[in-house]
Amino acid sequence: MALSLRSTAALILLAGCIAGLTLYWRWPAAELPIAPVALTAVAAPLSATPSLAPQTIRPTPPAVSAPATLPGLQGTDVDGELKADSAGNLQLSLALRDYLDYFLSAADQAGLETVVEAMLADARRRLPEPALGQFMDLLGDYMDYKRASLALLQQPLSTAQQSTPDGQLLALQRAFEQLAQLRRAHFSSAATEALFGAEEAYGRYTLDNLALMARDDLSEHAKALAQERLRAQLPEAMRASEARQAQAQVVRAQTETLWQQGVSEEQVRHFLALTYDPPTVDRLLAEQRNERAWQQRYATYQQELASLQGTGLSAADQQQEQQRLRQRLFSAADQHRVETYDAIAAKRQANQQPEL
Repeated sequence: MALSLRSTAALILLAGCIAGLTLYWRWPAAELPIAPVALTAVAAPLSATPSLAPQTIRPTPPAVSAPATLPGLQGTDVDGELKADSAGNLQLSLALRDYLDYFLSAADQAGLETVVEAMLADARRRLPEPALGQFMDLLGDYMDYKRASLALLQQPLSTAQQSTPDGQLLALQRAFEQLAQLRRAHFSSAATEALFGAEEAYGRYTLDNLALMARDDLSEHAKALAQERLRAQLPEAMRASEARQAQAQVVRAQTETLWQQGVSEEQVRHFLALTYDPPTVDRLLAEQRNERAWQQRYATYQQELASLQGTGLSAADQQQEQQRLRQRLFSAADQHRVETYDAIAAKRQANQQPEL
């Protein structure tokens, strides 16, 4: 089985998405030191591959300010929602998970104990009994789950899993299933579905879709029909989101072709106007203009970097010069993206070197 370049990039991005299910807030170092996660050793550039995360439509709760004394969250509105139903029981929802993650995201700055105290103080103002007691039980389960999921995702991949698309896909499938089992070990069926159901539905769809695209025993027409069947199994809101993303990918690819053909910006504007309203067209053109300028800067950076390799500098001196080059050509906000591109280039170069 051989995956296309696009599918391989999607695999790498999906690895980031799967790890991101539990790692978008960090435990403080004193509580649980975090080692590099094997599944996210190299991340695909965000501009190169569209996001695989579903755009779930959620109601917007009333804005409530975060506790003024909580470092890292001052001046922000509390994300998510904490509510009791008409019987006084805790209302389980994806917004409840957002609420938990909002507070826990400040754990690295404020300390876990301080964050938990602030969250419980906020919850006492919002919830009656028995919802408050149910929330405290859920919080304990959620924190135990976070610790266990971190340990799970830090398990290293074998060389075979890292080096082949088949191995990568198998590793992602295994990680996804282990994470799903872990959730069910820590939460009730109702809580698991409310907190993670939408995410798991899209994760299964994405993995099944990648496995489908990797098959070489099906024609393109058969794959397209199978894709439609997979898409039909998604919840309605996700199907709509997936359709919008699919359309956006087609438009993006066609727009890239137009730029490569050397057409004018006005011609690209006319093409985009067939799909999007004028404000969206203006935004997309600005983003594409910035992206082309960034890619040109990165090409210049690569050329200057290649010239350093023939100067006789030591490896340490070359590393220092490379860092100076990054700082000269890119803003502080772009440094992580440059490092990511460099990591991908280094990995690709290492894979292309013949074995001795």
